[in-house]
Amino acid sequence: MDHSGTVQGLDGLRDLVDEPHRLVCRHRHEVVTAPTPTHGRPVTGGGTWIVNTPSAYYLERVLPGGQFDNEDTSPGGWHYGRAATTINMCGWAMRQSLGPVVRRVDDSCSQATREYLRHRRNIGRDFNAPAHQAVDGTSVSANTSCTAHYNYFHGTDFAGGTNGGHWAHPAGPAASSVRYRFTTLDHRAVVVRDPVLGWGFLPITCVQRPTQLYNDDD
Repeated sequence: MDHSGTVQGLDGLRDLVDEPHRLVCRHRHEVVTAPTPTHGRPVTGGGTWIVNTPSAYYLERVLPGGQFDNEDTSPGGWHYGRAATTINMCGWAMRQSLGPVVRRVDDSCSQATREYLRHRRNIGRDFNAPAHQAVDGTSVSANTSCTAHYNYFHGTDFAGGTNGGHWAHPAGPAASSVRYRFTTLDHRAVVVRDPVLGWGFLPITCVQRPTQLYNDDD
């Protein structure tokens, strides 16, 4: 997902092989920097993306040294559970992103939540492409005086944008051109790929969104 808002570089295609028959683990791990799925180099900005389903949309990030509760691991190596540090969100962590075990944990992210998250209209709006058709964000102009952040949400209650507005982990000033992926449900922030900082969030007022936007579900 260093080339999209969904994880094949976070491309818009789901890694359907990773969906069925997960293995139960239930441990809290310290997070390490994962390799990107597309080219194997370390994730820009460090740590692991938290996405809504394997090979899907960027939601948050756990930085190196943060903690993730691994409740299920797919055959493809994606980890479902709770990002326990700062963002307190259920989602999927990347392959090879989990380091030493901290302790055992009880499940705190249900299968109902997992199913809810996999539908993109539950986590965002105004996507840059129809479902399953994008391999990256769309190039748009950005205000370089704006600061990108790696995290914006707290918790997994996306309803009406309830969990938005929690700007955390400033990454640095935005580049003049970024790759727009989607807008948060509260219409206050956008998910973008910055060429220097990687995936993160900018205030919606800091970018010129594409004229063509899509709100079909998947």
